[in-house]
Amino acid sequence: MRIKGKTAIVTGASSGLGRATALLLAKYGASVALVARRQELLEEVATEALAMGGGGTVLAMPSDVGDPAQVSASMDLIRERLGEPDILVNAAGVGIWKRFAEVTDAEHHAMMQVNYWGAFHWIRHVLPGMRERRRGRIVNVSSGAGKIGFSVTSGYSASKFALTGLSEALHRELLGSGVGVSCIHPGSMRTSFWNEANTPTSQLPPLIRFAPKLSAKAVARNICYCIWLGIPVRTLPIFVGLLTRANALWIRLGDLMLWKWFVPALVVAIVLRLLL
Repeated sequence: MRIKGKTAIVTGASSGLGRATALLLAKYGASVALVARRQELLEEVATEALAMGGGGTVLAMPSDVGDPAQVSASMDLIRERLGEPDILVNAAGVGIWKRFAEVTDAEHHAMMQVNYWGAFHWIRHVLPGMRERRRGRIVNVSSGAGKIGFSVTSGYSASKFALTGLSEALHRELLGSGVGVSCIHPGSMRTSFWNEANTPTSQLPPLIRFAPKLSAKAVARNICYCIWLGIPVRTLPIFVGLLTRANALWIRLGDLMLWKWFVPALVVAIVLRLLL
């Protein structure tokens, strides 16, 4: 699908990957609705997006993706201002990485509410129009932790595995309809999410702790590739894709790569990062 001239919705657009994706879509000529809770940050991103010179309209839309009533009201306003959306990027996310016994019920519910139900609510609203027009692309941002679980990601992985499963099922359900669904699984990124409060690195496997981190811009480019080329699944960087495939083949092989064979695996990860 071409991006220029299309209408896109990006959730989590006030910072990190959502912000990078919104700016890139605006640069490529899309009209973009920016969705997040923090209005002041959305206004800053809207100003940046307009300065990209793509020629599209930019709409800042303060909204909580986990609140169905707010999502419905936001969707009505987007339709009124920008028309029916052609592209939806569900980039809003929250993560609290703790061992299972330490995660509170409220924290677990919060991750499910944003990471899974937030995407679910937006898909519910955009999908009927896309199916009617036989045109559209939905990109759900899962995570490497949505394909392989770690000792401190029981809550986070549960929410991202759910999003991965929803994406795969919708991809197959919508084959031949003109509407495509993609799911992208990035490894750790250089964003505000990756800090000791959210991700206690001392409790992570060495391979994850020391592997090179992705930039938000690099992941945003891959989201655009999914839109342009109709790629249903994208896992990056390459070493995360190899790790998740090995883990899916045999979970003990994943254990070995994470904890025992992490030195050669880390060397491979760094070499691939430098070469690609």
